[in-house]
Amino acid sequence: MAATVRQLFVNSPATRSVTIDLGASTTFVAWGSVTMVDPRTDFDRDNAVVIDIPFVNGLRTNTQVSGGDHWGDAGAFSNVHDSATVRFAQTVTFRIRTFGPDVDALGCGIVITNP
Repeated sequence: MAATVRQLFVNSPATRSVTIDLGASTTFVAWGSVTMVDPRTDFDRDNAVVIDIPFVNGLRTNTQVSGGDHWGDAGAFSNVHDSATVRFAQTVTFRIRTFGPDVDALGCGIVITNP
């Protein structure tokens, strides 16, 4: 078993992404986790934090949440994609986003491979 972890920090409003390249296609489990949310003033309706996996091997993953104040119409890239996946692939892209003028967030993307 091998594991890879990448930290992602954002000051609102912002987006940050990181791609983990496993070097070759392999079976893995990957997930994102928000580990810190820091509301700098009022944490209210205009704020949101999300970490997802928008791409595996450069191909978009499934949409899990759409619409509302922060996400796009059905099919939009701004929607929330898979937050965890089990696949056979080489690359996994994690994305963390914050919405609103007053929230910071830290998250991590984790990949565990089967040797």
